[in-house]
Amino acid sequence: MKELYLKNAEKFVDDVCESLTLYGLFDEKEGWANCHAHDNNDAQAVYLFWSDEKTAKKLQNAEWKNYKITPIELSVFLDSWLDGMQSKQVFAGVNWDEELYGLEIEAMVLKNSLLEKSQILSKTEDKTAH
Repeated sequence: MKELYLKNAEKFVDDVCESLTLYGLFDEKEGWANCHAHDNNDAQAVYLFWSDEKTAKKLQNAEWKNYKITPIELSVFLDSWLDGMQSKQVFAGVNWDEELYGLEIEAMVLKNSLLEKSQILSKTEDKTAH
């Protein structure tokens, strides 16, 4: 199972760096969809994000039926979310399944993965542009 969760996390990074958008579930009263960590005692919470609307929609279950699928620009996520999450010991759950299983990733680890992938993509685009 861990291998599947790793693939889901890699897909998240790839897709988000291509589309420059990720998705969360947001409710005006409750805030962003999150849950308790399964694997990390250090984590205060795990905020959930998906690389596409279709996958996020699967999690609009009974608990989160009133939450709206909300896009977040990658640049905003990198600049405004991840540092704050790290300082509050909030982990990221990316592309979790309907059973609420997936990798719990430290915010700085996710930030570094997204920045690294973005740099690779921009170098590739530079080469094809010339």
